[in-house]
Amino acid sequence: MTKMNKKAKNTYRQLAQTLGFRFDEEAEALYGTMDGYDMILHSASDGSDAYVYVLKADISAFANGIAIPEADIKKFKKENKPVTVLTQDGNCIHMTLHNCAKADRFCEQARASLKALCNFLRERNFESCCQFCGTHTPTDAYMVSGSLMRLCPDCYTKLSQNATLSKNKENQKKENLFTGIIGALLGSLLGVLCIILLSQMGYVAALSGFVMAVCTLKGYELLGSKLSGKGIAISAVIMLIMTYIGDRLDWAIVVMKEFEVDFGTAYQSIPMLLNEEVIEAASYWGNLILVYAFVILGAVPTIMSTMKKKKLANKISKLQ
Repeated sequence: MTKMNKKAKNTYRQLAQTLGFRFDEEAEALYGTMDGYDMILHSASDGSDAYVYVLKADISAFANGIAIPEADIKKFKKENKPVTVLTQDGNCIHMTLHNCAKADRFCEQARASLKALCNFLRERNFESCCQFCGTHTPTDAYMVSGSLMRLCPDCYTKLSQNATLSKNKENQKKENLFTGIIGALLGSLLGVLCIILLSQMGYVAALSGFVMAVCTLKGYELLGSKLSGKGIAISAVIMLIMTYIGDRLDWAIVVMKEFEVDFGTAYQSIPMLLNEEVIEAASYWGNLILVYAFVILGAVPTIMSTMKKKKLANKISKLQ
């Protein structure tokens, strides 16, 4: 999730004051108890627009395994216009409010909708509980491997112990650079295939960059046993090289069809065709730049997301 800008963060602080909740600056989440229900509130937007606020509420509650009827959910949403989503996922109730441009109105809609949800749950005998085990007991708010959760003390202890064991196990893994490179190369071939297929259909899309990034990184991790910062850097270089190869292979297919020659001849003749201006240099290099642009557009967010997940993996912290 993108970090909130200053104006958006101030609005969520204002909402925390309105509800009597606490606002965790690092997690950018509100947490507290309303009408006997422990909940965590956070933005459902990317935080880029200071004037649009989208709230998601997560309430840990159970009613002896009883699911909320779909008809009741539809009725609740109809009666509470700001609510766009209401779902039940195990011991957690998720509610999302639509975007609102005015901070004061946003806070008032959030307060009213949360009150209505508490009444809705109470009428169906839902009780606040630990999100992990479902026990009706006091909970605290935590960030668990990047996810916000309400946990009882016992579950927090168990998850902390498991996280420590997983972290130690991960640290004990030895990265195999050679096999990692082989895996990245094999994975990048799927990215090359994606570039060629999309191009042959007349498209150059960021999807090719996403496929290239995911497959290359995953290939390195699978055969290299571990994905370190060094592995990510090597994978990035492989992506750039294989993108060039993929674009040239694409041109080779065009030449092969146009001049009715075998693929090997078509591939080798591309430099000569460029020199002879049979292939326009502007078209060739312009297309390559465009392919690189879309690969970067797809790959950079994927790499950043991968690094963020690795940083948050097996990390548990209590909201402050």
